[in-house]
Amino acid sequence: MRILITGGGTGGHLFPGLALAEEFQARDDQNVILFVGTKSGIEQKILPSRGFDLKTIWTTGLLGKGLLQQALGIAQCFVGILQAMMVIRHFRPDIVLGTGGYVSFPVIAAAYCMGIETAICEQNSIPGLTNRILGRLVKTVFVAFEASLRFFPKGKTVISGNPVRREFRARSCSAPKKNEGRFCLLVLGGSQGAHSINKKMVDALPTLRPIRDKLKVIHQTGVQDYEWVQETYGKHHMPATILPFISDMVSAYAQADLVISRAGAITISEFLICGKPSLLIPYPFAAHNHQEVNAKMLVEKGAAQVLLDRDTSGEQVGEAILHFLAHPEALKEMSRRALSLSQPEAADVIVNRYFPIPEGR
Repeated sequence: MRILITGGGTGGHLFPGLALAEEFQARDDQNVILFVGTKSGIEQKILPSRGFDLKTIWTTGLLGKGLLQQALGIAQCFVGILQAMMVIRHFRPDIVLGTGGYVSFPVIAAAYCMGIETAICEQNSIPGLTNRILGRLVKTVFVAFEASLRFFPKGKTVISGNPVRREFRARSCSAPKKNEGRFCLLVLGGSQGAHSINKKMVDALPTLRPIRDKLKVIHQTGVQDYEWVQETYGKHHMPATILPFISDMVSAYAQADLVISRAGAITISEFLICGKPSLLIPYPFAAHNHQEVNAKMLVEKGAAQVLLDRDTSGEQVGEAILHFLAHPEALKEMSRRALSLSQPEAADVIVNRYFPIPEGR
């Protein structure tokens, strides 16, 4: 079977596609996978290291742009559709799967016009504009949350959960920790980092100074903030591993007692499958405020607590960490609830539609 997967720009759109590609290959190593993305997305860095081929097309997003940029963006989209048609004609896929991001639109649109079976995956509780449009074109829509069903046509929408990379299922991220008795914080801002979270966390360091001998921090900063964040931790003599990007997320989650993070759907899916309690600070400018909606769903289930970015200072983040440290039983209960919400078989649900598990396996 030949499968074309499109989506990227950020890890939140790329990693579900990577999870599906890994599952297709696990079913039959003769399956052929091709990714289509852009030259500026994270896919350029991640996919070659995973052994997957990538073709790039010319396209851009339209939301939040001025009239001139929107006009140029529409022109780029038409060029992208033509480029996608050329890729599809050469690759001859049996199925084209979109996992979100603006690159998905021209590729899925091209496949639809060429009569190839298409499907999309929607990771968030509130879909973005691209998937809302594509949901009317594709044969199947896979959603992570029941709340998304109202945005897509009935009869073609399946609740699958978010596909999570096989490494999260094959390796334990809830193994016994080796933190030398320290309470480990894992601070994330998504694959590109989050300046606001970085700043709040370093502003929290004076509040945390009295317990720094009890803490261990793993902090993914993104490339732009890496140097000054590392320098600030050093000034406060806080035990920390500062990285611009964490390649081995399973090991990072395995060490964490608490995750401090944005509320992107894929990040949430990863720490739920690891059973990790979380302090979520949703990105306030996410389309349709979907990160805050994602976070509130976890809060309602008792698996997380949320602080709104605009209303939260670094001192308040520090106080929240002190509270968690003082209430280990509450953290344990949050961990149990997080694990109960995980959907580790999401990739199986999607791949089974096109490539069922052979009998006897």
